[in-house]
Order: sequence, then structure tokens, then C-alpha cells
Amino acid sequence: MNIYLIIFIIFLFIILTIINIDYEQFNIWLLNKLLVLRGILTPNCNWYAISDILLKNDAAGINLYNYYKKKYGDFAPTYMFGKKINVVTNNKYIKIILDNSPNLFSVGELKITFFKSFMAKNVGVSKGCPWKRRRYINEMALVSDRLHIYSNKYNNDIINQVIRWKYKKVIQYQDFLNLGKKMVAKIVFNTEKISDDIFKIFSEANSIKVFSNSKFKLNKKLYNNYIKTLNYYINNPRPKSLVDICMKLTNDKEEVLHQIPHFIFPIVGIFATVVPRLLLLLCNHKKVFSKLLQEINSMNDYNINNYEEIYKLTYLRKCVLETLRLNNSVVTTFRTLEKNYTFDNKYNFKKGEQFLILNYPVLREKEFFKEPNKFIPSRWNSKMEKSYYAISFNQGPQKCPGKELAIYLAQSFVYNLIKIKNIGEKEMITSHKINIKEIPQILNPCKIKFHFYSL
Repeated sequence: MNIYLIIFIIFLFIILTIINIDYEQFNIWLLNKLLVLRGILTPNCNWYAISDILLKNDAAGINLYNYYKKKYGDFAPTYMFGKKINVVTNNKYIKIILDNSPNLFSVGELKITFFKSFMAKNVGVSKGCPWKRRRYINEMALVSDRLHIYSNKYNNDIINQVIRWKYKKVIQYQDFLNLGKKMVAKIVFNTEKISDDIFKIFSEANSIKVFSNSKFKLNKKLYNNYIKTLNYYINNPRPKSLVDICMKLTNDKEEVLHQIPHFIFPIVGIFATVVPRLLLLLCNHKKVFSKLLQEINSMNDYNINNYEEIYKLTYLRKCVLETLRLNNSVVTTFRTLEKNYTFDNKYNFKKGEQFLILNYPVLREKEFFKEPNKFIPSRWNSKMEKSYYAISFNQGPQKCPGKELAIYLAQSFVYNLIKIKNIGEKEMITSHKINIKEIPQILNPCKIKFHFYSL
């Protein structure tokens, strides 16, 4: 963390506030930096703390987005890391872009720049035939749109981890982060423990330097250890691992190597950010929590073979989806126009134009969500999940292939935590209070702490 940059930002922020300058452009610049520094690939607690200070009332830029939407309309021109880009604010046009990705609207230039240091051949930064090939590998490995074939194993893996918390009275960020790393080892590689360099590489790559330094490279020793570890499991795939599934689909080891990181950091994120945020929201919404406990306790007695029933817990699924709506894992969606195109014979754009969809503001759009800043799990249904304003996992050909796996892992954890600690009957869980009338745009995962007490 660059202490001089922090001091400069705080000083500049104070000066602009004092002299009452219209700092619209400064807000954009600051938001761009902090979106990355807080951690797109992995949470950075130091930068989250700075963000809490500087962007307290607009941490995800939703207010700024609404201002731009009102001022500029359907396409708001701006700059992001020196790149001219069009922020898409009309849901109709968001649907067109997502439905025609990645052929007409391919991967954005900024995303390519961000990921090129360690996963340049990943499906998320691909187009054409390479994209089709890599998409197939990802869909098969993650078992898109249905319960994963190894869900029973994953459920048992979670049980074995959470049971270690049975007598813990306090659980905080580091516990969730360590759990995420353990589950990566189990799911991606099917091993007990994986080299920490696997995770350090994401902190190294999660830097704004990639946008200003065309020669940016990762720490050589760290990168070599990362590659060595991945290659070991690619050459020696463990049964019932995501790597093993990939290796049964292709002989191209390099192709698999570039898909693996896109398995790793989302799984860590589920346990380090999504799950604690969900629990925090439940602690602050007693009626919702009570309803969820009733659903969970209505199941048969706790056993290790009820993984399918966990997946069918509809209210728990709605709680997960509502958490992701309010605090989503995907912050931005970048696209590049592949040929000249006109929206509704009204907006003309040339090949190479850059587009940006800001997922957070769309997910709190008052046009589509009643009381958008409140935690209301009951709002969710199958129709809403398929809508183009519910873009927690995006939509269209490039929607997240791991959506169902991500939701299931969160469901499994919450279910097993409640059962193992007997929450609601013998124990209760508490955390700090939040504004439930206006759920914060960003719930800082590093500050979330839970206390358990006997009833």
C-alpha cells in the first residue's frame, strides 16, 4: 500500500471540499482508483478503510452514476484510466450489448489490460473461436445452470471446515478468508492445502500500475511459484477437482492454466465477502432471519447426504441473490464494439468504441426494484433472475458459468453453520448494526465480525 498516495488523496479531497470546487471529474478519478485498489480480485483491507473515509456516502458510485444518467442520458461519456468510455445507463441497450457479446461487443480494452499479466488466455478476455473453446471448458467444469456433480463432496468439505468453528465465540474476516482458501484447495485442486503464492498472485496483479505501465510484470519469483504449482496439478490432476474435469476436456495444458485463476478468486470471494455480508444482513433483519431459520429447520434431521435439499432451499437462495444485488461481486462490465453500430437509429458508434456497464447502480435501479436500497429477499423469483436488470452474474452468452455453483456454496455454508452451531435454538449470532433503510453501497468485509452466545 502506497502511503504517499493515500496522504495525497486525503489532502486533495480536503482541499477540494474547503474551496467548494465542482469536483465531478475528481470523484470519477478517485472512484476509478478505489474500485481497483479495494480489490477486484481479492479484498485489500487497507484500501477498504481508505474508501470508507473518502467514499462513505457513495462507495460504489451509485449517486455519481445517477447524476451522469440524468445529465447525459442513455450513454454517458467519461474517462477511466485515461481511456474514453461510454457508460451505458439504459437497460434496453445493456440487454443489446450483453445479448451480442462477445461477437459484436467483445471484451473491453481495460479488462484485457488488467488480466494480461497472468491470465491473458482466459475465457473472460477472449472472443471468436478461442472464446467458444474456452467457454465450453468453463461450462463443463463448473456445470453451468444446474447443481454441480460434486456438490455432495463440496457440502461435506464445508461441513468439515465449519465444524471446527463449533465452539468459536467470535468469527471475523481472517476466518472467512482462510475458509475461502481451504475451499479453493478442495474444489479446484482437491487437496488439503495449496501454496499461498496461488493467492498472493491476485494481490500482486490487483494494481492500478497495470493501467499506467505498459511493461508491468508480476514479481518474478512469486509468478514462477504460481505457475509451478498450477502446472503440478495440471500434470497430476486429482480426481473430483475442477482441474481434473478440465483436463478430461482438452489436451491443451496452457489453455487450462489460464482458466484456473478464474475459478480461484471467485471461490475465495464467496467465502471472504459474500457469506459474511449475507450473515451481517441477516443479523440486522430479524424477521428475515427467523423465516430462514424456519425453512432450514423444516428439513429432515441434519446429515451429510442432504446436499440436494440444501440446493432446493428457495428462501435461502433468495437471501443469497438479494445480498449479491445489494453488494455484488462483479463491479464493472467492459465491452469493445467490433464494427460500426447504431442503437435504435439514434446513437451511432464506430468500431473500437468502449462501453462500460456499472453493475452496482443497475442492481439498485429504482425503475426495476421497489425500495432498491432495502434487503428484501422475497422480491426474487425465476422471472427476475432472468431479467437484464438482475445482472449480479450478468446475462446473455457471457453470463457467469459458475452462477449455480456460487449460489450453492453460499447456501451450503449458511445451512451448515446454522445446523452445526444450532443457531436459533441453542445459540444466537450477532454483529454490528447497519442502516437497514439504506443498506450501504459497500459493506466492508474486513470490518465484519460475528459473536455467538448461548440462549
